[in-house]
Amino acid sequence: MMIEEFGKAHIEDIKAIEKRYNVHLPSEYVSFLEASNGGIVGKSESNQVLIEDLNATINIDVLYGVNTGESASNIETWMEKLKEDMMEGSIIIGDDLMQGMIVMICEGEFEGIYYWDDSFQFEESTDEENTYWIAKDFLSFLDMIR
Repeated sequence: MMIEEFGKAHIEDIKAIEKRYNVHLPSEYVSFLEASNGGIVGKSESNQVLIEDLNATINIDVLYGVNTGESASNIETWMEKLKEDMMEGSIIIGDDLMQGMIVMICEGEFEGIYYWDDSFQFEESTDEENTYWIAKDFLSFLDMIR
């Protein structure tokens, strides 16, 4: 997987995100932010992500970071815009080429990585059902796009 990284995130900034949005980020995701702070994902057929419930694939565009220098690439920007629609214990970590959101639910029975089709790109999506499971955890998700 080719990711044009945004740099390195500082642990203090990551902790501030956790506190502000009342989430406990998994250690592997914190390590990812510390090492690369997200980035722009190279586009290819080999890193398409299957959404089983839709029998469709998406291409990840950006994995958001913390204080990247580009507001559209910051977790905080998207959380502020969409926090009213977010489930407790979840955080937006990226998007795909169709501008759907990649969401991490950090705890509880629904813990995992999900695709949120908030712009209803797929005809199956409705107001009641537009969030689809992708992976059990962040590392499994990363493996899909490598």
